Amino acid sequence: MALAAGPGRTRLKIKSYTIGENLLLTEETGGPPHPASINDGRLRWVDILNPDPEELRQFLRPILKDDSIIDDYVLRERNLPVAHSEFELYFEFPVITDTEEFVIEYISFLCMPTLLITVHKNEVGMMSRLASNLCDNLHLKRATISSLIYYILAELVEKNYVLYMALREDITALSTKVIAEKLTIDIDAILHVKKNVDRVNIMVEDQLYCINILSVYEGPAFDIGKLGKNFKNLEEEIRNGFRFLSRYERRLEDLHQHYDLMLQDRTNNRLKILTIVAAIFLPLNLVAGIYGMNFDNMPILHWDFAYHTIIFLMVSVALTMVYLFYRAGWFK
Repeated sequence: MALAAGPGRTRLKIKSYTIGENLLLTEETGGPPHPASINDGRLRWVDILNPDPEELRQFLRPILKDDSIIDDYVLRERNLPVAHSEFELYFEFPVITDTEEFVIEYISFLCMPTLLITVHKNEVGMMSRLASNLCDNLHLKRATISSLIYYILAELVEKNYVLYMALREDITALSTKVIAEKLTIDIDAILHVKKNVDRVNIMVEDQLYCINILSVYEGPAFDIGKLGKNFKNLEEEIRNGFRFLSRYERRLEDLHQHYDLMLQDRTNNRLKILTIVAAIFLPLNLVAGIYGMNFDNMPILHWDFAYHTIIFLMVSVALTMVYLFYRAGWFK
């Protein structure tokens, strides 16, 4: 559905659902409800996708009793995770839908006693599927806005485990390569996974903050009613995510240290070879330097076999030193 817009503007994409007595959602047909009559007492969820700021402002002004929340919070790129006026409760709930890029997206929730408005820039597949299930066969616990909010947030939080499993697979793959001493991986691969873990941590922190506020909020905009235990369970589920992420951080730190030790060991081996070569050539350079001096009277300088003798001596010294280094274990 779409709200008609003026010339040169984008069309505001809106889906509207009402909560029936059977605890199922019903998608409203014939276009979204008019902003002037949207507060008709029916329990309603209005989902707005990729709105133009001016269109969104015009749509929300007749609905909100305190329209300052529109410019101060809804239309801001990022603000406080939670804010409220006397009659409206606003919060931004973060999600990550891409397990490759791990980009955080924030869904705006506007709560009123009989109305929930969600605003997001990109399509969130899990919300669309939940709306479809709530229309078909998934009953709400109660015919309240707080029950609808719980179902939406529970669906979003449940998808966190997809991120945890994706991170675990990445860490396991890195661990396998490092343990197998395959230094072909770039250190940037470890740092990339660390960055993704940090992003998920930020998302989970903001999710937990929102759930905590909803659990203790008292006001006309949101009544948790008998769902307090459900929100507590949701909070505990988010806290479990922190435990996953803490283990991942420790594993990544161990991998980073193990990788650094492997690189250091390889560097030490190379330096050891260079040290052996330098040690072998040191006495040879000494002999070459002595017999390179321009003195008239030097021992065996005019002897017929002097050159062969010196070469034999130098080769003997080199082979002896190689043997001694081998016995000492320097080539292991």
